[in-house]
Order: sequence, then structure tokens, then C-alpha cells
Amino acid sequence: MEDLGKILIMAAVLGALLLGGLALQPPKAAAPETPAVTETKTETKTIVLPQVSLEMLDPAYSEKGVYEDDTIRISFKASQTEKGVESRLPFWFHNMSKDVVAVLWDRCSMQLPAGNTVNITTDDQLNGAYYVPSSTPLSIAPCGDLFGTLIPVSEVCWFDGTCTDDGDCPSYTTSTGVLDKGPFLVVFAVEKSSECGTREIKHYTFRLVIR
Repeated sequence: MEDLGKILIMAAVLGALLLGGLALQPPKAAAPETPAVTETKTETKTIVLPQVSLEMLDPAYSEKGVYEDDTIRISFKASQTEKGVESRLPFWFHNMSKDVVAVLWDRCSMQLPAGNTVNITTDDQLNGAYYVPSSTPLSIAPCGDLFGTLIPVSEVCWFDGTCTDDGDCPSYTTSTGVLDKGPFLVVFAVEKSSECGTREIKHYTFRLVIR
């Protein structure tokens, strides 16, 4: 009996010591909260431009704005942005002959839909912040190509050096909403070889419309 009592007393003392040790331990630090990850969606704004077409009415009708004879093949297309149809006329010129032909820029012109006739320029002729008219013919080799853009000089808008939000610093831009107001004319002056071996100048007059 005495041995059993001693065992019970020792068990009680050990239990008290164990409980006291647990009570004296510092509380465990709470685990840091993980911040919630919020997924941010970037909305992409898509601008859908209205479809426009350029047709050639003269000297021969073409719904794709293309003309061809034994000397040249030329095609025009409309240029547009979200602001509207630009006063720029991209073209592709192909020399169909076996001889060199030349475009005489100082003899080319454009009659706008309002009826006024103006000189035309190209991106290459717009130098810095001013217009440099070119009187130098541009020669095109047999079966050669010329890609360019015709711009009526009256529709060039000069910049003051201000850059856009995209980082572009253009020196000029062109107007919009002019060439699509009705039919307009483009006069192309081409120097070519004649049948008798001399050089002659032929003026091509194209009547175009953007619908």
C-alpha cells in the first residue's frame, strides 16, 4: 500500500510539472497571412475601320483601281485611319515596255473633288518642315517598279515638332475627309520612247472615286 501511494504521489508531481512547463512555453507566432492575388485584366480596344473601296472610272473602268496599256501598269488604293480617309494616294507603277520610262513630277497634278487643281508631292519630296518641288524626272527601268504615295500639296499639315503619345515626332501629316467627297482626277506625266525612236511625253488622266 505504501509503495502504491508513493507511485501515485510521484505521478501527480510529474503531471503538475508537465502542465507547468507547458504553461510557461511562449505562444507560437501566428503564420503570416498570404496576400490575395488579384488578377488584373487589360482591356484591348479594337478599332474596326469601315471598309472603303477605290474605283477607276476613266480611262477604263476598274473596280480595283488598275489601268494597263503597252507602256505602264498602274494601280491606286485608298489610305485610311480611324480619323477617316487620308489625303494620300498609295500607288504601284510598273514599266511594261522594253525601254526606260520617266515620271515627270513637275507635270503631274491632282484635281480634288471640290474642283481645284493642285500640284502633287510624295513622301520623298517632303523634306523636313517644308515642301521641295521636284523637277527631276524619275527614270524607271524596263519591267521596273515604283511604289509611292501621291499627296496633294494643299492637304499637307505641318507639325511644330510636337511628338505623339507613341513617341513619333512627325514633321507633317495629311488631312482627312477630302478625297472621299466625290470623284477626283490624277494626271500622270510619263516620258517614253516613240515609234520613231524619239522621246515623247504622254499624259495619263485617271478619274477615281472612293466609296
